[in-house]
Amino acid sequence: MDGVITPTNSTLTDQPITTGGVKKSSWFNHNGGSNISVDASGALEVSSNSYMMQLAMKEARFKYVEGGALTMNPSIFSKLRGYFNQFGLGVNTGIDIPGESTGLKGASGRSHIGSALDESFGNYDAYTTMQVAQYMSTIANGGYRIAPHIVQSIRGTSKNGKLGPVKATVMPKVLNHIDMTKAQRDVVKRGLYDVVHGTNTYKTGGELDTIKPEISAKTGTAQTFYNGNETVTLSLASFAPSTNPQVVVALAMPNLGVNAESNNMQLAKRIYAAYWKEVQSTSTVK
Repeated sequence: MDGVITPTNSTLTDQPITTGGVKKSSWFNHNGGSNISVDASGALEVSSNSYMMQLAMKEARFKYVEGGALTMNPSIFSKLRGYFNQFGLGVNTGIDIPGESTGLKGASGRSHIGSALDESFGNYDAYTTMQVAQYMSTIANGGYRIAPHIVQSIRGTSKNGKLGPVKATVMPKVLNHIDMTKAQRDVVKRGLYDVVHGTNTYKTGGELDTIKPEISAKTGTAQTFYNGNETVTLSLASFAPSTNPQVVVALAMPNLGVNAESNNMQLAKRIYAAYWKEVQSTSTVK
């Protein structure tokens, strides 16, 4: 959205990023032995941390030199967060219950500039699962960030003590609209579809391709620690059907064993199976 890439010119090389003696990389390319060219859709498909870090440096107008100092302006934190906020990450979602958390925001001074690279691929600030669901919903519906709500309607009581007529109905509330072209939206949607159904060896959501109707998704794995032990937090955000989205499923599974590679996808399968079983009689989806 800053113009550093376009839908037709977005190819970069996934490679380890080394600055100030610190190396960061994509999960499949820790040592540079699997450098591959990926465009924006492909970066989503394979969950390329390197691609996102390179985008952040481009947005900061910083020229990357392997092994050099990372001298980006700390304003990159607010720029990245500003974009994330538009999709619902790091801000109130507008849900109709009190006490909503906006997540956790990491330090963003000059001495923390290395963390801006982590921020670019979602491994610095912490978001709520509801925020992640709103972000995915915003992509699925074409750019409208809609406030989630628990209450659909309020009904009175009839004279016999049973449910009476509807007194009030909660209407959808659009919080903001993201100004994206159709070509830009298509790049993102194609990437999320290919996470599950793509052909790249490194796609991260292939285990979900048995779900019907077809889904689009983004998986996430964060290194965490619990009681001094290394753990992983697995997440997943998705929508279905891919071609006519009706439902979003977002989940987070914290502090799992380091070998729990697919628990998020297994849970998503069960959630979708239960959802379509419950709504199948009234759904228009075939």
